[in-house]
Amino acid sequence: MPKVLLKYIKLLTRRSTRFRHFHRRGVWLLGLAIFLTSVTIAAIIPRGGDAPPAGTLIPATPPQTVLLGNAILPTVANGLAPPPAVTETPATKSSNRESWTEVTVRKGDTLSDILKRHGYDGNEISRVIQSSPEAHVFRQVHPGQTLRWRAEAGRPWQELVYETDPGEAFHLIRQEGRFDLTKEIRAFETRIAHVSGAIESSLFEDGQEAGLSDALIMKLAEIFGWDIDFALDLRRGDSFSVIHEEKYWQGQKVADGPILAAEFINQGRVFRAIAYRDVNGYTSYFTPEGMSMRRPFLRTPVEFSRITSRFSTGRFHPLLKKWRAHKGVDYGAPVGTPVRATSSGRILSLGWNGGYGKRIVIRHNATYSTLYAHLSRFNTSLRVGSFVDQGQTIGYVGATGLASGPHLHYEFQVNGEHRNPLTFRFPGSTPIAGEHRDDFARMTKTWNARLDLIGRGTLIATNR
Repeated sequence: MPKVLLKYIKLLTRRSTRFRHFHRRGVWLLGLAIFLTSVTIAAIIPRGGDAPPAGTLIPATPPQTVLLGNAILPTVANGLAPPPAVTETPATKSSNRESWTEVTVRKGDTLSDILKRHGYDGNEISRVIQSSPEAHVFRQVHPGQTLRWRAEAGRPWQELVYETDPGEAFHLIRQEGRFDLTKEIRAFETRIAHVSGAIESSLFEDGQEAGLSDALIMKLAEIFGWDIDFALDLRRGDSFSVIHEEKYWQGQKVADGPILAAEFINQGRVFRAIAYRDVNGYTSYFTPEGMSMRRPFLRTPVEFSRITSRFSTGRFHPLLKKWRAHKGVDYGAPVGTPVRATSSGRILSLGWNGGYGKRIVIRHNATYSTLYAHLSRFNTSLRVGSFVDQGQTIGYVGATGLASGPHLHYEFQVNGEHRNPLTFRFPGSTPIAGEHRDDFARMTKTWNARLDLIGRGTLIATNR
């Protein structure tokens, strides 16, 4: 997420009260934390049966070897390979840790540029990449990714490691005038952890204080976004609990996994969500009763925005200087803030439209349509007739047309008549498929018990 948008979110939802951080206190709370974080699971979402014992890793498969020109390039199709800094192979003896250099790729970097900056022959790696089709992954390195190489004093580098993501790395090893390429796919240890906290300033700030990553905060807002407007509905004292996966490699956490279960208490109303993965691997969230958390329409087309003008039959227009009906809702946000489709449908209109400026109209079915105006630009992949998914970015906030400042003008129509999207009662959600109900009920019993336990710990910490 762009830093300017994160900063805007924090400023937008800040309140004057100070966040009270939840500390786990008492022996039984410590025991709870150990219990919840020591469980190891092999799948993303448990689907019945016993999980493997804590510390169990998915077994590796032996490497396969393919030929590349005059070089032999062994590749690991699916398995566990230890990091090069601590591994010895018959072909290459690893040196001590001091012989490894690690850099983070910067914007505009190439592999050749990085090696040249550190005193190596950049043209050599360029020749290797050009002559080896399987080495195409090295042709374009991306900002934020990691490069490591091993070298001995006064000699060229001997081994190059490119980590494309936390679970994948490519090794290029110098071998008597040739280079061997190896691909590693690591099987992480997966643990279950939980985080809980209360709202004192904003979901974004308080979630960070409690220990949630930005990605988990955004996912939490997405899960409960159909029931809670996080720009308007939050109150001091609201609370949240999240049970999620963490991925570990050699005892070190490398990434957060998906949310497995979550609770949000907003103005005394309790909302819970349980994750369920179907046979196709698609994860959805349901209430404990088995009703989908997903609704036909999102509450807002712009996340973490503020309402600057509401639906009204008579509003004084700031530019036209006269009273007229305001048939939509205006959401104030910085220029460039993503605008998302509130429901799936097809693009009916896309382009400039008078006072609306840059405008998109989406027809969802024979009954519903929505309009998004004053955009700064459109999603370049969209055309009239394009199908869009719910939540897909369709454009970006701007101030085109008759706009006094950057905002999104959003309209909602039912059978061609404008309706207030903030008060309209949308159709209910759909239940989980019948063949999954028993499996889901067993999972729900487990996650509900854990959320109850976490909630009691949060209540004790809050009252102290």
